[in-house]
Amino acid sequence: MNRFVERVEPYFLSKNPFVQRYAIEMLEDTYLVDGDTFLTGLKAFDRGPVSEFSSPVLPYLIYMPLNEDGMIEVINRLDRLGKKDNDRLFYTQLLLNADTNLLIAQKNEVKRFVDESQLKEIVKLPSLTIDELYMELAGVTNYLDVHEYSQAHYDHGKRINRELIKKGGIESWEVRNGLKENDEENKFYGFHGIYIVYMAGEIREKSVVPRLVNLFKDEDESDLLFEEVANTLVKIGTEQVVHEVEKVALYGNTYFYTLDVLGRIKTKEAENALLRLFDQTADITAKTLISDYLCQQLSTDAIPKIEVFIEEGYDAGMLCLEESLYVNCIMNGIDHPKLPQWRSFIEDVEHQSMKEQPLLVPQPVQNRDKVGRNDPCPCGSGKKYKKCCL
Repeated sequence: MNRFVERVEPYFLSKNPFVQRYAIEMLEDTYLVDGDTFLTGLKAFDRGPVSEFSSPVLPYLIYMPLNEDGMIEVINRLDRLGKKDNDRLFYTQLLLNADTNLLIAQKNEVKRFVDESQLKEIVKLPSLTIDELYMELAGVTNYLDVHEYSQAHYDHGKRINRELIKKGGIESWEVRNGLKENDEENKFYGFHGIYIVYMAGEIREKSVVPRLVNLFKDEDESDLLFEEVANTLVKIGTEQVVHEVEKVALYGNTYFYTLDVLGRIKTKEAENALLRLFDQTADITAKTLISDYLCQQLSTDAIPKIEVFIEEGYDAGMLCLEESLYVNCIMNGIDHPKLPQWRSFIEDVEHQSMKEQPLLVPQPVQNRDKVGRNDPCPCGSGKKYKKCCL
């Protein structure tokens, strides 16, 4: 288990609702967790809310991979749930996110819960040749280019890419040339180009890091491309990635993505880059995001800086920085004199939030016609749509 995960995972079971919530968020999309972390998350969910301020745990587990034990557990839970149970949608999505080999091994059980035609398309992939897989991928890419965006189709394209990698159908030179040709021939990246970016992350192709980072300078590109570039850079996660991203981290409006990369790479190099950026920028929103990402790094060096920043005034419409700093101190074992004050403030914010909107039970949204990827998720979780039901 990764050392950072080893440090954070026990807090999934914290009796402090703010620590529990923040701990699970800290590992989201870091590509560091394994199936055992998912099982720990289920324990946290099974225990139930630890206070009135507890957040739903299950939605945060969607990003975690399943191992064989996790797969069996999800199937068993689906067996016990009624057809209208809200949690059923989450467990079903967990199955659809599972590795192809796991789905094949449990095919007879899984087919009771997911669309049969969708499952059939998945389980046939390992039997296809490389050429046949490329034909399948071309079909998905064409569908996405012509029709309205479909998350199910997009995810299936990723699954095809992973199968191509298993069969040796994607080599480093193909990724390098694919990115180069896309840059030279097209102003905008279509789905073919976005999948090449995804491939680069799956094979950890370090040579394309400068080219990928340079994409952040084109603010006219799609959110989907920026998200996939960010994900790929986090997967590669080297010092080179940190150094290249730091150079463009405060560029235009794409700093939402570049800072996210540095926040998700859990290394000392990334922490130091964020500390330098904190000192460099005067943008309140950027500084607020950097502060939160430093807390997600469990940076002790950042604590005095962020404390001063809170007093001076931060972008409270973006997040509650008192909560970030409070949890950072708790998880570092720092008995800061302001802990009671911050805890009281966080509780006041939570109480106000409860008064302003009804308590909604998050559940995957089936229709995204009028929901932007960066809009608040209509399920009521408080997360961005792209980080929740999408």
